[in-house]
Amino acid sequence: MSENRLPDYLDHMLEAAQQACSYVEGLDKDEFLVDKRTQQAVILNLIIIGEAATKLLKDYSQFLDQHPDVP
Repeated sequence: MSENRLPDYLDHMLEAAQQACSYVEGLDKDEFLVDKRTQQAVILNLIIIGEAATKLLKDYSQFLDQHPDVP
């Protein structure tokens, strides 16, 4: 691997988590459960986090070993 994409993946994960949290800010559980648009937006960001996490596991396992606090 010639290019270090680690900072990009970590930034993508952080941004997606922040966006997902902002989408549900002020909503209670019942409001969220009836708001399909917000559910889809949150799900999309969870997918982004999962894809970046997969890249970390595949390409940067040494980083993860050194930083067990990274989920």
